[in-house]
Amino acid sequence: MTDAAPAPLTRAWLEARVAEMVVDPSGIDPGESLLFYGLDSIMVMEFSAELGRHGVALGFEDLATEPTLERWWQLIEARRAAA
Repeated sequence: MTDAAPAPLTRAWLEARVAEMVVDPSGIDPGESLLFYGLDSIMVMEFSAELGRHGVALGFEDLATEPTLERWWQLIEARRAAA
């Protein structure tokens, strides 16, 4: 088993990852709650851990408070800028 480097964190990466997590990825509105697309709390916890592997420390509460593509990207950018 090799330890491949994680993909770079870009807006396109985030959109692709969210599309993999939700039930209906077609036409996701970046400002609408991902809960409406089938996202659940387990997925949010797993995604939080995945972000940690990318060096972005965002906990479940950070992500679950406002689960939208737009907000998640804002949080990711803010944490990377603070690093």
